[in-house]
Amino acid sequence: MIISLIGSHGTGKTTLCNSLVKELGGEWSVFSDYYRKIAKQLHYKTPRDAVLEDQAIRQVTSTAMAGSALGAMLEWIENLKGHGIIDAGPPSLLAYHRYWLKACDTPISPYMLRLAKTISQKIDAYCYLPTGKIELENDGIRSGDVIFQKDIDQWVLCNRVDLGISEKKVLMIESTAIDKRTDECIQMIQSFIKK
Repeated sequence: MIISLIGSHGTGKTTLCNSLVKELGGEWSVFSDYYRKIAKQLHYKTPRDAVLEDQAIRQVTSTAMAGSALGAMLEWIENLKGHGIIDAGPPSLLAYHRYWLKACDTPISPYMLRLAKTISQKIDAYCYLPTGKIELENDGIRSGDVIFQKDIDQWVLCNRVDLGISEKKVLMIESTAIDKRTDECIQMIQSFIKK
């Protein structure tokens, strides 16, 4: 089984992912937050800094970032043995890309949509973490811009529809306590496994 956590930055996806792995055990592999991991390896303060580095070509940078993240995710899924959790799934990754393309008045490529849709079809269930449930931390990694966070959240919701993800496969996490969030996700996972 593969589950994906989706939502904007600062909504608790990584915290929930870590809690789920702790509860579910070592048989669950994790595809971690690709944007954050790569930005850190390239010595950017935040992934957003990479896109803002050169205003004239930010759509190219965004396309490169989204394409590499989605490609790595597809490869990870294809080689997965057992169960897996994706920290920031296709609707989330595509949300950042579409945000920057809109800012550049550039359409998204059919290839990118096809790639994201292909991955989305391989995911069994999604846990959506909306904005406004926990306070947005300014931790030096994520953008502390609340308006940007909400814009990304709207793109996540739009992408869920555009990628053909059924509402039946999406659990909205309303609770704020990590133990309650974890329990909700585990209950969803167990219901899918029983089917």
